Amino acid sequence: MMRACASAPGKVILFGEHFVVYDKPAIVSAIGLRAYVEAVKSDRGIVLDGWGGENPAVKASAYVTDRLGYSGGLNLRIRSSIPQSVGLGSSASVSVASAAATSLLLKGELDLELIRRAAHMGESLVHYRPSGIDTTIATYGGGGIYTRSKGFRSMSLNLDEILIINTGKARRTGDLVKRVKEFRDAHGEEFEKILEDAEGIIWEAVDALKARDLELIGRLMMRNQELLRRVGVSSKEIEDVIELCMRSGALGAKLTGAGGGGCVIAVAEDEKIPQLMEALGRRFEVMRCELMAEGVREDSFPDLP
Repeated sequence: MMRACASAPGKVILFGEHFVVYDKPAIVSAIGLRAYVEAVKSDRGIVLDGWGGENPAVKASAYVTDRLGYSGGLNLRIRSSIPQSVGLGSSASVSVASAAATSLLLKGELDLELIRRAAHMGESLVHYRPSGIDTTIATYGGGGIYTRSKGFRSMSLNLDEILIINTGKARRTGDLVKRVKEFRDAHGEEFEKILEDAEGIIWEAVDALKARDLELIGRLMMRNQELLRRVGVSSKEIEDVIELCMRSGALGAKLTGAGGGGCVIAVAEDEKIPQLMEALGRRFEVMRCELMAEGVREDSFPDLP
């Protein structure tokens, strides 16, 4: 085999981002947007779309080549439908797909645990203390509960889709993670109470998701957003989108991912979704995305922009 292609999904964190860094649970789901990587054997190093140098995709691929004892080179090509730097796990998806394409090419199979570890190493280049949640969900797909110390526990989410609204403001995850750490260092007692509240929201949300109680899911999103606001990771752009969501018929909305910009997620009754998308679409990119998407898989390289 001289070439192989793999794809991996993006993700949304429905509840619990940032607090997952401190070993609290988060509810996460793969979404129906994917990154694709093709790996082709070559005779010079690992090169991404014609460029040398270290980046997450190259580092993830190199981790696999090292573990499999391959000393040749690889050319990597990327296509992705996942917007970058907005909280949807784009970097992790590319890292997972890169490791997967390399695994397919050199081993003839998808070694999922090797792929997950390789992608986590790649993500360490761009994220301060990556929690592992993005690379785990991009590898295994579906949805469930992730805890740093216990890993991922699959759970069926009786929520078929979610609205994702891109604020248009890019941000760096590492900067936001550091901001939360600074808040914790300055307000230790308050932060411990926030962590306790965040975990309580998770277990309420598990029941609400299983029951597909949209009203309760919406209220819990708003409560989670308040905690994220308190630790300093919301922004004017995020708050503007949430306000517009609520005015336009959403039952609840919150940032997803690191915050500071990026994306907002919202839930609404099925009959309200078209009017919500129309109202939001006048100012923002709006995506209606399936949840519980398939994880990393062998694929064909697409003709995406």
